[in-house]
Amino acid sequence: MPVRHRDRCRPAKTAAARTRRSWATQLWAIALIAIVFGTVAAPAAAAPDATTTLGWRQLGLGTTIHIDAQDVTTGVTVPVPEGMSPTILRGTVASATNVSDAFIQVARTDGTIVGTIPVPVFGPQQLSAPFEVPLTSIPVSEGRADLRLTLRNPGEDTECGPDPEVTLTNLDVSYAGAAQAPSNIRDVFGSVVRGVTIYTPRRPSVAVSQTALGLVAAIADHYRPQRVSVDIVEMSDAAPVAGDPLQRVVVIREQTGPGGIRLENAGQPQATLVVSGDQQSLPKQVALFRENLTGLAQTTSAGVDAVTERPVQGSDTVTFGDFPGRLTADVLGTATLTTGFDPTVLALGRPGQVKVHLLARYTPVVGEARASVTAISGGEVLTSKTLDASGSLDTQFTIPAAQVAANEPLEFQISYEPSAAACTKRSVPLTFQIEPSSTASADATPVSMGGFSSIPLGWQPTVQVALDGTDPGQLDAAAQLLASVQRSSATALSPMLVPLDQAIRSGSGALIVADAANVQALNPPIGTEDSSTRIDLAAKVRTALPGGLGTIQAFAQNSRTVVLVSTSGSWKLVDPLLAFLDAQEGELSNLRGDVLAAGAAGQTELMTIRADGPQTEIAQVGTSWLVWLGAAVAVIGVAVLVGAGVALHRRRGRPGGVAGVGGEAVT
Repeated sequence: MPVRHRDRCRPAKTAAARTRRSWATQLWAIALIAIVFGTVAAPAAAAPDATTTLGWRQLGLGTTIHIDAQDVTTGVTVPVPEGMSPTILRGTVASATNVSDAFIQVARTDGTIVGTIPVPVFGPQQLSAPFEVPLTSIPVSEGRADLRLTLRNPGEDTECGPDPEVTLTNLDVSYAGAAQAPSNIRDVFGSVVRGVTIYTPRRPSVAVSQTALGLVAAIADHYRPQRVSVDIVEMSDAAPVAGDPLQRVVVIREQTGPGGIRLENAGQPQATLVVSGDQQSLPKQVALFRENLTGLAQTTSAGVDAVTERPVQGSDTVTFGDFPGRLTADVLGTATLTTGFDPTVLALGRPGQVKVHLLARYTPVVGEARASVTAISGGEVLTSKTLDASGSLDTQFTIPAAQVAANEPLEFQISYEPSAAACTKRSVPLTFQIEPSSTASADATPVSMGGFSSIPLGWQPTVQVALDGTDPGQLDAAAQLLASVQRSSATALSPMLVPLDQAIRSGSGALIVADAANVQALNPPIGTEDSSTRIDLAAKVRTALPGGLGTIQAFAQNSRTVVLVSTSGSWKLVDPLLAFLDAQEGELSNLRGDVLAAGAAGQTELMTIRADGPQTEIAQVGTSWLVWLGAAVAVIGVAVLVGAGVALHRRRGRPGGVAGVGGEAVT
């Protein structure tokens, strides 16, 4: 029977293969990717027809739909499993403001309306409203169904007041049909899967572990932002079988001979993808998935004969046309444009501030009309410009380096007020369009890359992974965090398994999973010292915590970002931390602070010990109060953990419990 390490957080991403930009650092698979044409697979076996329901979050669509403008279409692309079709969209109208007799039209891309969602007037007796919309007439193309949602607000006479806002939550989609088992390698990672289980031999070698981590990063990148569960499990000789037609099974085998990839039991429910090879050839097979070349493997067997690292210098400048967000808005009142600015596609390594050269065209503002545009990042106003009769805008502004490193979104808020007498439904809106040729350029402003929001930028282009081997679940724990960070990055991560000592001394971004006693040289925010827990506050607190602490920490060290998963007691203390991350709407990089900790009671605490995010390495005057504020918050958080741990310790009151702080890990 296979041995699971333990329940870990469940990661996930869209099905379309992503084109790698030539200016991003990447590993290029070259020289003979041998597609071995073997026996033609039997027709794919389909699971019995049944209704399958997938949540919005699992589909990579977030948790809500927020509509903040009337008569403006919001596009939604719903992934559809192969062999199935969408039938019903369900959800809840959770809130609505500035609306009257409003409803949301749900339509196909050709404009055909397939249903409506009534929007109630909320009050003491109306807290929410569930809805269902039939989707059977929505066409499916290339594993996706495209919807168009438009808010209609006929009861509102004035256009220039506050914008209407409607939020839909508890969203899911039901599908009918039979999920198809993959009949070739190309079909293994289709548009939608529930999860992937990667089986390794017991006590996996370095080559097997490196292959497993590479597959985790490639799968998470392929499905980003879907939260596909990816688990690494040690197995015996028994053959694993997927119990769910939307579950995929991958087996890694280290054996002599050339490396290869083959799909066993193709077209059957027990289809298994086997990745095999010796110490040298096995890790090379990951290139087929990392470089999105599986579309060429339309057979049941393939192999990567050679892989050569070919680093390409990253570009310091990108255009707004490279971003996925909207560049155009029609405005009566106010509207917000979120461009999809993502600093992970800029120069790799330590980021700096970004200089934006914004070019835009808009409807000329004449007479008594007034209009303006404001650029905002991380809640900070970067620039504000008045729009005039010229109809064009050419301006420059700078996004601070710390906000770039924290991957804060760049938004443009546009306001337009025609003359008071003309502010009606018959008013003509102002059209504002950002030119795709607008640019964003990064420089090399020094930044201290501490805190959870420093990743994924702090892990590019290569992240070193080190395990100290004190618990068999460490490889799976590393996989969960690696997948979470990959879902936050537009650039594919390249994990590299290295010895613990090398990762401690290195200047590259690192993910380290180790007992707290073995990583004291890293000087993390919370560490061990002489069998005590050291907390790096201004007062350098040292305390004894019965049962120890499990922590996930993100901090700056050696001019890089280190994410450390450690425990000063049992490795079971790490489980609630990974469960906490799995329950969050966002990913690891969306957390604020630099320490996530849990004591013996299993209660998680998110704290800021040193930094709550990247900080520009320039001395600031008059900010010492921030240090004291952070210290106070951290002391309160640790006090809660100490109280919970001591109380539990007293209740147990028996010998033979988990090891104390600084003791050996209990496996």
